[in-house]
Amino acid sequence: MSKAKPKLIALGVLLLVLIAFPLLVDAYSVQVAITTITYSMLGLAFAFTIRVGLPRFDIPVWWGVGGYTTALLMKAGMSFWLTALIGGMIAIVLGALFFSVSIPRGMMPFLMIGMVLTMAFYQLYGAVPIFGGWGGIVGVPEPTIGSFSFLSKPSLYYLGLFFLALNLLVYYALYNSKIGRAWNAIGSSLRLAGSVGIDVVKYRMANVLIGNFFIALAGSYFVGYYRAALPQVFTFQAAIYVMVFLIIGGFTHSLLGPIIGAVIATFVPEYLRVSQEYQSIATSAFVILILMFLPVGILGLLDQRVKPWFTRRKWHALFSKGE
Repeated sequence: MSKAKPKLIALGVLLLVLIAFPLLVDAYSVQVAITTITYSMLGLAFAFTIRVGLPRFDIPVWWGVGGYTTALLMKAGMSFWLTALIGGMIAIVLGALFFSVSIPRGMMPFLMIGMVLTMAFYQLYGAVPIFGGWGGIVGVPEPTIGSFSFLSKPSLYYLGLFFLALNLLVYYALYNSKIGRAWNAIGSSLRLAGSVGIDVVKYRMANVLIGNFFIALAGSYFVGYYRAALPQVFTFQAAIYVMVFLIIGGFTHSLLGPIIGAVIATFVPEYLRVSQEYQSIATSAFVILILMFLPVGILGLLDQRVKPWFTRRKWHALFSKGE
């Protein structure tokens, strides 16, 4: 049996589970899954930029740009799909303006400007009347395709799966391309990357702006589901949560790590019935425990302990009988 066959089987089983999920659980679980999908897309964008050595706390900015663009334009009668594209392009253009100042100056200026932008945009969303003030924009129309409306939770869940799959396909293709190899070199050593002719500023800029587009796309999806854009959603606290997803899942896995982290960080507090005022405390305590006893994350533990254990016992031989 080829090495790829067990992976394909596992992928097929996972897809079947994801497709059948709304049919097997209650409406509340589907709602939590929709939130998890949104957080997964944000976590993927954070991991994407980590590839070039740039941790970012500006994710709520572009998440809000996508969300508010969709809310405003859909209220004006525009198609959801067009608003999502426009929101992504606005995030790229605004990002290029801000990052042209910070990225050439290194990681710390990029990090600090991102933090300032997050706090500034939060105030902007709440203070400027066109954004609905602190009450936000409510009554956003539902997304549609032709005559079909995404009103039910299962339909919105499948819409989210489509967007998440799009994220994964694009990121995977980029990671395995020439530009992805340049990003890996930059993340490993700036000096070494520069010494072999890699334009660090240009490649970092490309990485961050692509991430901006997909963060804004997550904002459009979130508003399409929630049918409202509220400034209380796009806060600095959200940026911390996104980083937590990757810590829990494992920094060494740019695709699966953020998703595993988002699933754990979203479903566990919900099903433990942790109240909203204590959820931040519970999450913080969980992250501290992860950092103390599992610094490589869940998937890092699998790589270090579980995979070697299975390899030593040759469990893969069970799948090759009769081949």
